[in-house]
Amino acid sequence: MQIFQPKMLTVCGALAAVALVAGASPAKADIIFGNAANPACTLASGPGFVCNSANVTFSAGGDTVVAHGFPGAPGTGAGTSNLTQKLVAPNSLSESGLGVQSNNTATTCTDPDCEIVPPQSVSATRSGSTLITDALIGSVQAGETFNFFVQTTEGGAFTQLNTAGPIGSTCNNLPGGSVVGTDLCRWDAPPGQTRFGVAVQAVTGDELLVSVSTLPPPSGVPEPASLALLGSGLLGLGLLWRRRQKA
Repeated sequence: MQIFQPKMLTVCGALAAVALVAGASPAKADIIFGNAANPACTLASGPGFVCNSANVTFSAGGDTVVAHGFPGAPGTGAGTSNLTQKLVAPNSLSESGLGVQSNNTATTCTDPDCEIVPPQSVSATRSGSTLITDALIGSVQAGETFNFFVQTTEGGAFTQLNTAGPIGSTCNNLPGGSVVGTDLCRWDAPPGQTRFGVAVQAVTGDELLVSVSTLPPPSGVPEPASLALLGSGLLGLGLLWRRRQKA
C-alpha cells in the first residue's frame, strides 16, 4: 500500500487537473480606449488628443485590437483618416474614446469635441486571435444618431445592423443594443457568438467608440466525451496497478 498510495495520488491529481482545465473559461478583457494616453496620440487638443496615425493598437488583459479611422463608412483594410483620443479623466466614460480627423495634417482636433462627425467612422478589429463580444458607443446625445457595423468574417466587409433614428430607438432597435447610461449605448453579440470587428459611423451629431470587450480563442481542451474516456482510462490504470500490488 505504501507504494500504491503515491501512484493513486498521481492518478487522482491527473484527473483533477483535467477537470480543472475542462471547467476553466477564458478571461474577458475590457479594452477601454480612453483608459490611458496612447503613445500614438500625443498632440493635446481641447478635450482630447490627435493621433499621428489612422491605425492605432490598443491592448488589455493580453488581448489586442487595432482601431482604424475612415472618412466615410468603415472599410475592410487599413484606415486612412487619423484618429483622435479622449481620456476617461478628465472626461467621463460616456465622453471618452476614439474620434476621427477630417484633415490628417491638422495638429488640433478638426471636430471641437474630438469625436466622429458625419460621415466618418471608427472601426476596431481583432489582432491575432482576439474575439470581440461587445462594444460601447458614447456621446450619443438627444437627437444624435449613428450607424453600427460588425465584421463577421476575418478581414471581411462590415455589415450594418441598424438604421439611423432618435437616441432611444437607435440603441433599442439595434440588434443586441441597449441604453446603459446617459448618452451611452451598448451592443452585445448574440449569446455564444463573437465578431472579428465592430464600427461606428456618425449620422447626426458626433459620437465616440468608447470600448470593446474581448475574449481569447477557446483553448484546445478535450470535449466532454473525450474527458470521460480519458478519466476512465486513468482510473483503469489505477485499478490495474492496485491489483498488481496485491498480487
